Amino acid sequence: MSQETGARKRNARYRAQKIMDAALELFCEKGIEETAIDEIAVKAGVGSATVYRYFETKAELAIQCGVAYWKEVAGRCLDMTARNGYPEMNGMEQLECIMEGMVSIFEHETGFLKYLQEFDVFVRRYGIAVERLREYEDCIMSLKPPVIAALEKGKEDGTMAFQWTPEEVCYSLAHSIFGLMKKLAWNGDMLKLDKADGGILQVRITIALLLRGLGA
Repeated sequence: MSQETGARKRNARYRAQKIMDAALELFCEKGIEETAIDEIAVKAGVGSATVYRYFETKAELAIQCGVAYWKEVAGRCLDMTARNGYPEMNGMEQLECIMEGMVSIFEHETGFLKYLQEFDVFVRRYGIAVERLREYEDCIMSLKPPVIAALEKGKEDGTMAFQWTPEEVCYSLAHSIFGLMKKLAWNGDMLKLDKADGGILQVRITIALLLRGLGA
């Protein structure tokens, strides 16, 4: 690869990232449907034609924003599980460590959770085909293996007891926790009891109850 070709590719990646950063900020602030491509272009400092050169439609841009966001947040959550002697923990301790990562997401990634809620509504409203969401789904599923491994280890070492398959439990945990966190991040400030500190408490109580239900 020539230096000129390499420079062009770096510039293209930089420009695409600027567009996604601008789009994410506006999507979280205004909603995907309410954000125009022209607004994204202005915020990114490029022309509207440039946005379409990298992303054929707003739906494609929203999907790629979700993919990038998921990779970043999931990567940080998985990094947490690799620290503090994680492999030596029993199954329940490993699951508790993963759940602490979920609390960290709620505390520090409100924008991400708002985006997930907004994206779900956008996908449903416009009937975006499942095939177009494969990469997005793959990013979500990156959190599945450590949860499954912790559940299996918990059953083996006697720290957990449940009648369902680890996969069924994994999906139920994910839906329960992310459903609550998205709800609180999106409109939790509508009620006094859902303000920031109360929201964190609700997430922690929900996780504690779920873990207690899995305990041996």
